[in-house]
Amino acid sequence: MGDLNLKKGDIILRRGTGRLSREIEFFTDSQFSHAAIVADPEKKLMIEASLNGVVHTNLDGFIGSSTVYRMTTLTDEQAANIVKYAEQQLGKPYDYEELVDMFLRYVFHIPNNRIEKGRYVCSTFVNAAYASVGIKLTKQNLPSPEDIFESPLLTKVVDL
Repeated sequence: MGDLNLKKGDIILRRGTGRLSREIEFFTDSQFSHAAIVADPEKKLMIEASLNGVVHTNLDGFIGSSTVYRMTTLTDEQAANIVKYAEQQLGKPYDYEELVDMFLRYVFHIPNNRIEKGRYVCSTFVNAAYASVGIKLTKQNLPSPEDIFESPLLTKVVDL
């Protein structure tokens, strides 16, 4: 695939192929069902909140179904601190309760804008990492991948 020109702190949004991913896309009316942060561009290493909790992941598994987004005004120091925050979350649990809250938000229009609580779904993880350096990507405290996609702060870099 060649040089992807990834940068630390880039956001990877992925279109899903599994049942849960398709349901997330359907209920959030989004083309994306997952979000992750680039931690080490040279090694193609990301950090994500998966069903197994917050983990390191290799980008290779995202090729063919993902798009890279970047905040072009992000400084190297901010990017390093976003990744540092993300690394400090490794091992934290997945937030199954948030999946229910997202369902209620999108299907029944019951808003949920409570504060992050130390466990994550993919998009709340990305949002919290950026918030750790004072950047509010979305109007939602607990955003969906669609909310991140719609952030006016992000620019599309490349389809993977």
